[in-house]
Amino acid sequence: MRLKLYLFGLSFIYITCSAQSVYKMSYKTDVSILGAGISLFGLNYPIQNKLNGFTIDELNGLTIEKIPKWDRVAIGLWSPKADIRSDILLYSSALFSASAALIPVIISKKWNTLIPSATILFEVNALTILSTEIVKNVTKRSRPYLYSNEAPISERMMPDARKSFFSGHTSVAAANTFYAAKVFSDHYPNSRLKPIIWATSALIPAVVGCQRILSGKHFLSDVILGYSFGAIIGYALPLLHKK
Repeated sequence: MRLKLYLFGLSFIYITCSAQSVYKMSYKTDVSILGAGISLFGLNYPIQNKLNGFTIDELNGLTIEKIPKWDRVAIGLWSPKADIRSDILLYSSALFSASAALIPVIISKKWNTLIPSATILFEVNALTILSTEIVKNVTKRSRPYLYSNEAPISERMMPDARKSFFSGHTSVAAANTFYAAKVFSDHYPNSRLKPIIWATSALIPAVVGCQRILSGKHFLSDVILGYSFGAIIGYALPLLHKK
């Protein structure tokens, strides 16, 4: 639900603060992306409505034998504080990408390029969130906190407890930060700040992923896949729209 509210807010935030001069709209590219987004939404809606929570018997029947050894580090973890920290970092990644979009506007004052850049920013987040959600609802992987008595029983019985794979917070954070690094690099290819921007872009979603593991919401593999997917989307869409 938080990711949906986040996406809804982005449609307003990005349109008001984004503009780039090195990108352009492409009928073929943008119609394809729009079609993909609509298809993902249409496929996800009925699947999500059929997602049920766990029963007591199902919870009692959970075992760790089928969980890969490298993922078992998350078993038993539960931290609402880490969950909150991951939320803060997620929204910080959005501010980071919005700042990267806004800086060239302030410098060049080319406000007439608002539509292409706003579209790219929205596409990055829409595709990342919709793709993540449909994978979650199809795979129905149990979250790590289900294997711990630390988590409240009410949390463990919710449908959201089946949405471990893969990490939405991590994928969206990576999409935004890698978008920011790509946009900055396209506008300032000779800048000495590029290594710092790229390092920051790589670090933020990595920290988000760590917080998601500590919170008990995701396994290591969930975070790695989420990071990789978001980074690809965040980098690829500006590249596809570059003049």
